[in-house]
Amino acid sequence: MARLALARRIGWSPAIRPDEELIGDALGGQTEAFSELSSRHRQRVERLCQRFFSDREIARDLAQEAFLKAFAALATYRAEMPFGAWLRAIVVNVCYDELRRRKRRPEDLVGDFSEPELGWMQLVTTATPEELVGEAEERREAHDLAHRLLDLLKPEDRMVLVLKDSEELGVAEIATMLGWSEAKVKIRAFRARHILRKQAERMMNAGRARVLK
Repeated sequence: MARLALARRIGWSPAIRPDEELIGDALGGQTEAFSELSSRHRQRVERLCQRFFSDREIARDLAQEAFLKAFAALATYRAEMPFGAWLRAIVVNVCYDELRRRKRRPEDLVGDFSEPELGWMQLVTTATPEELVGEAEERREAHDLAHRLLDLLKPEDRMVLVLKDSEELGVAEIATMLGWSEAKVKIRAFRARHILRKQAERMMNAGRARVLK
């Protein structure tokens, strides 16, 4: 860090150090090297956590937990795999553990809607569930509704849907990451989409019923 500050003071930018070099320094006891590594990947890690949890504070806490686990397991990292992919597997498992700790009842999740949610819902009565989830990236009310839908899924189904559709990972990659067979990933993905379609229809019907009251 001192070297970076000195470089800025004298007006030149040092070359970006590869992840593997920072990892080597961190394993050698230079904790600032891991801090630099964490800063480099933090935005992507927090964004992944937010795909599973809409609350930004929860996402930040889980991101921090993932970095702590990564630091503790750093000696197991092998350069054959990009560090970002290795870190992503840790983040996914941290989020998966948290999802399994949280048990929500479907009747608690499809009920009260805010006015922005109701207004937006009127505009998407013909949208597919996939389009509804996709809109989560653009509008806050869509984001909240999409997470209500995802909250209705079992942790395993939710993991597969997010990793396959949002992170665009392949079946084999997801299977390796979660320690599942490829057949299980495919079955979970099919079931998740089926449940999501049914619950989206139920949610939209509930919203329309409230609008008509």
